[in-house]
Amino acid sequence: MAAGCSSTSNAPLAADPPSRPPAVEFLGPTRLTGPAALAARARAASGRIVAVTFTLDGRPLGSDTTRPYALDVDPALLPPGRHRLRVVAVDSLGRRASTRPSVVRVAPSRSEVVKATPGRSFAEASQALRRGGVTVRLAPGRYEVQELELGSGARLVGAGEGTVIAPPPGARYWALLVAKGSRIRISDLAIDGGGGPAAASSREGGIAVAVFDGSRDVRVERVHIRGVRTDGVNAWGTHANVSVQDSVIDGGGTARAGVFTLGSDRSRGTSVIRTRISGFRSYGILLGQTAFGRARAALHGLALDNEITDIRDPDRDGCVTDPRTTSGCGTNEGGIWTGGVEAAIIGNTVRRARWDGIETVGSSTRTTIVANEISDTRTGIYLEHSTNDSLITRNLIVDAKTGINVEWFHDGVGSSRNAFTFNRVVRAESGLFVDVGSDGNRIVGNVFVEGARPGITLQGSSGNLVQGNLGCGRAGTPLVGLASGRRDDGSLARSGRNRLVGNRSVTTC
Repeated sequence: MAAGCSSTSNAPLAADPPSRPPAVEFLGPTRLTGPAALAARARAASGRIVAVTFTLDGRPLGSDTTRPYALDVDPALLPPGRHRLRVVAVDSLGRRASTRPSVVRVAPSRSEVVKATPGRSFAEASQALRRGGVTVRLAPGRYEVQELELGSGARLVGAGEGTVIAPPPGARYWALLVAKGSRIRISDLAIDGGGGPAAASSREGGIAVAVFDGSRDVRVERVHIRGVRTDGVNAWGTHANVSVQDSVIDGGGTARAGVFTLGSDRSRGTSVIRTRISGFRSYGILLGQTAFGRARAALHGLALDNEITDIRDPDRDGCVTDPRTTSGCGTNEGGIWTGGVEAAIIGNTVRRARWDGIETVGSSTRTTIVANEISDTRTGIYLEHSTNDSLITRNLIVDAKTGINVEWFHDGVGSSRNAFTFNRVVRAESGLFVDVGSDGNRIVGNVFVEGARPGITLQGSSGNLVQGNLGCGRAGTPLVGLASGRRDDGSLARSGRNRLVGNRSVTTC
């Protein structure tokens, strides 16, 4: 028996506990003749509902993340006729449920849509968008804009990727589209930011879509953003229910972030759903805020079913080749960073994010990180200090230097009472590393395939339950290791009061 723990060797391996999916029901309407709201009722057996998605003939129309769950639709923008509609609910534990298909009929619409083409009609439509309360549909073509403002109730709709929003050649700009108000929709078009290495040097502008402080209920959907200069979508301040859905955002290897949000104690409900993001230097998705330990900061952020690839900053190459002489290591190059309370990071795929796949920052209390697939990164999941009472479960991490890393207690702030359950870590140099002062965790049912041993290291971490974990490919080697470490004042921190139950290594799983 190792010092600092009690051990039981004959306990059974932990099993993934049974769980009940959410309950979800479509409430109608089933006939659409004018602008309406599709409505649903959803309830989680445990946890909370994080998203309700309405699909039409198998394709997402959109998702709502707040109760009462509804999606505004305009039949003038939908194909007429008979369709099959389903509603899918996801809870904060990653469990999903779907309704049976309902028949919905789309009839010719009585709604008013302002149609525009490049030139004079678009200039007039732009003024209407600023005033708000209008739906503008753009025909295919190139539309040159600088800081085109969308006021409350404005809906800007294109005809797909053939509708291109772009700056005038050679122009500098703060943002191309600016959402400033509530109930704003931007959909079914492309945004070409003009990008490129020369443009990337302008750090104070170059945003494709900016969501102004105080804006609410803003949805960016089915938008292809390319040539990004700094950020694809940027929101800050007291925003609420800002969502990017079913979009593609390409940074070309020079821009900063796909989605960059900076929240506050009065912001909530920011989400990125079913979106492909690639080629950024700092972040695929940042759901952030600036303070530690806040009770409600940036509440209920959501990253659901996104694909994030190739997040790499050439200015940080030294962090790989010579980290001792390189500054700024670990401050960017992340797939998804989340810093708010009760965030949910579910079902995402992250590949080749050079520093880490998913990271918690700031006030990450009661966050759930569930069923994500992460590969080819330095650290799969990194918990910064001030991550508490959070759940990290059923994630697959492949070919990371460290599978899951829990940062040490320093500057008076630490992490504790987190649960790491039923994760699978493949070929990691360190499977799960829990550092000094990160105490009182549950580490249950995780599987470590190949990679170095021990698969679980408690370095100056105490009061943990480590139960039913399995190591594959290194039979006879210890799966759990205990070590001492140093606190930030230099004093020695020893692991103690840990309970090790039923952990073992085998040749094959």
